[in-house]
Formats: sequence, structure tokens, C-alpha cells
Amino acid sequence: MKLFYYKDAKGNFGDDLNPWLFDNICPELLDNNADDLLIGVGTLLNHRVPKNATISVFGSGFGYGELPEVNTKWHFHCVRGPRTAKALGLDASVAITDPAALASIYYSAAFSKQYPVSFIPHHVSANFGDWKSICEQAGINYIDPSWHYLKVFEQLKKSSLVITEAMHGAILADAFRVPWIPVKAYPHILESKWSDWLDTVQLSAGFNQLPSIFSNDKSLSKGEQAKIVLKRSLRSCGLWRADWTPPPPANSSRRLIDTCAEQLQKLASTGQSYLSADAVLQNNLERLLAAAEQLKQSRR
Repeated sequence: MKLFYYKDAKGNFGDDLNPWLFDNICPELLDNNADDLLIGVGTLLNHRVPKNATISVFGSGFGYGELPEVNTKWHFHCVRGPRTAKALGLDASVAITDPAALASIYYSAAFSKQYPVSFIPHHVSANFGDWKSICEQAGINYIDPSWHYLKVFEQLKKSSLVITEAMHGAILADAFRVPWIPVKAYPHILESKWSDWLDTVQLSAGFNQLPSIFSNDKSLSKGEQAKIVLKRSLRSCGLWRADWTPPPPANSSRRLIDTCAEQLQKLASTGQSYLSADAVLQNNLERLLAAAEQLKQSRR
């Protein structure tokens, strides 16, 4: 089976951990056969899944795009949560939890606590704003979602509390027994996929809203900056065509950045944190391991 997962050009730990995870779960089943796919960590169950391949699903979820065309070549060993199971018409027993939770079994390195609070943005959000500088201003450790997944694991384990916009920041923190606080700074954060996972850890957690921060212009050349300024001027004057590529939002004001840093500080000191019960995590891990055995048995 060939692993089917999302690959971000800049890297995203929640997706990039797939080869490592399944090399621990079922190394004997992995190969490069694109006609036989294994779909694991990620919100991947949609219309973009190749239609002519044999599909084995282990823990993936639905959330983006349209529902896939499921047929007899699809085999569900487990999915991320009950909302995915319901959307696909599957038995509720197939919903276990996100398989990234198994990192708590396969990554056993121990670290002393070094960071009182860490923050990790969604990998798309990390491209919009200078969140590292905001964290430095707030006195909070910054975890870059583009880092190697093992470095992210280490940083999470060294943290006493994690503020996260990345869902897999919460999933891994929870599995490593680190309390976490969910936040949302941009509209691309898909709350429904969080809810799909939260149901499996028996938690109900609301998002804390942070300002949408932008610092796109800083990384552009002077020519690109001038082009964007012109586009913004044309748009504000109404001289705009629907088929033109819109300019990115203007850089956030100093005041808004200060407000964001202050909100992070407040969350760090008084925010409602979450952590699933030990028994819930243990039960989910045991069910995932049983599903892994089922997957391997199906190939013998």
C-alpha cells in the first residue's frame, strides 16, 4: 500500500508524520503501489481521493470538499470521529479517534518542562502573520508547524501548556498529557473537524478568538510591494475586475499586534485549558491498536 496524505511545500508536522507513524504501525504493508492506497492522518476523505484505487482508511476524516464516491474497493478500519462516520454512512463503531494519538506510544522520549506556555498556529496561518515575533512579545514559546514532526513532539513535551490553532497541536498535546487551549485567528480554521475529534475524547471546547494578523508585505520585493499597493488602490476606488487576483490584506497595525500579544498573555494565565481523561485516552489507544491488527490481518 502507498500512503496517501497531504504534502505542504513548506512542511506541516500534522501531515508529515504519516510515513513515520505507519512505519511504526504496519511497515510490512507499505510500498509504492499507487493502485492500493492507505489513507491515514488528515482530513482527506473527499472527492479528491483517486477513484480507481483500492482504498484502506485508518483514522482519516471528512471535512473539506465533497464526499468521496465510496464503493466496494473502500475498506474502513477506523475513521477520526463520529461525524465522519455519519457523513459516510458508516457504523458508529468505526469512529475511534485521530491516529496521531499513537505518537504517545511510538515516541517515548522524556523531557523536563522547559516552556510554561507554547503557541502553535495552523500551518496556513503561519504564512500570514509574524507569529514568532508576537510570541516573543508575549513571552511565549513559538512552535513552527513547518518544523520536523519530531522537533514539534519534543517542543510539545517540554511545554506545560499549549495554545494551539493547529488541531494536531491539540491532538498530540492531549496524547502527551499536556493541557491545551484552542484558538482561532482566521476563517480557514474548520471547527467541524475539531468537533469530529473532540467527540472521541469526550470534550466540548470552544475556540478563543485571536485577531487575524497579517505581515505579508515584509517578505516581498519592492516591485511586488508596489504592485500590491497599486492593486489595493484600484480596488478601493472601485476600478477592479472580478477575474483579477486580489491583493493580500495590508500589514496589521502595531496596535492590533499589541492587542494580539496581550490576548495570548491573558490566555496563558487565565484561559480555560483542556485535557481528556486518562481512561479515555487509554481506551482510544487500545482500540486504535486493535484496528491496526485488523488492518494487518486483512492483508495476510
